[in-house]
Amino acid sequence: MLKHFLSIILIIPFLALPLTASEYGGGEGGSEGGRGDEGTGLQNRTTRHIVNILTNDFSRCRREKKIYRWDCYRKTYRFAVSQLNGRLSYSHAQDALRHVEQELDQIIAQYRDRTKPKKRRMLQSYAAIKPEAIPAARARTERAMEQAQTMLLRAPSHTQSHYVRIADAINSNKVLLRSALLMLPNRLIRLALVFAKSTRLSL
Repeated sequence: MLKHFLSIILIIPFLALPLTASEYGGGEGGSEGGRGDEGTGLQNRTTRHIVNILTNDFSRCRREKKIYRWDCYRKTYRFAVSQLNGRLSYSHAQDALRHVEQELDQIIAQYRDRTKPKKRRMLQSYAAIKPEAIPAARARTERAMEQAQTMLLRAPSHTQSHYVRIADAINSNKVLLRSALLMLPNRLIRLALVFAKSTRLSL
């Protein structure tokens, strides 16, 4: 009887200890590498994955010649969109990213240079656009990115802690686009102005 009583006394302090994150079934070791915001379905791992695609993959497109970059940009956004399939909590983010992808689709269709062969890198291949169309393509892409950012920042308030990070990644893409335009040679810029005037495009 005394032995049983003593064993109960020894157990009581352990019952008062707080549960660890893993015992709650969450924490950074949860099903998606981070609990994110409970009840919203938004996960740190998912958001981080999308941000990494938009920053790292988009930046790698700069390895390509400028005429091939827009197809690389398009495939970067297409991949990001595909990673959100079936994730209803990210539906607004997916719509925003798809908006940019669709604009890039139209840019490739309108400005594609079929006199240039596709560029192959690893398992990917990239179509070229006409060199003189680059400034117009840049302006259209930047405008689509700004619209995507607006879509993200106008999404429901409970998504903002995650969507702001995605919007920031899109903004970094815009910065890269602007710096690439500044490096265009004067001759190409003159050709672009002639191209824009002939097609009535605004740069």
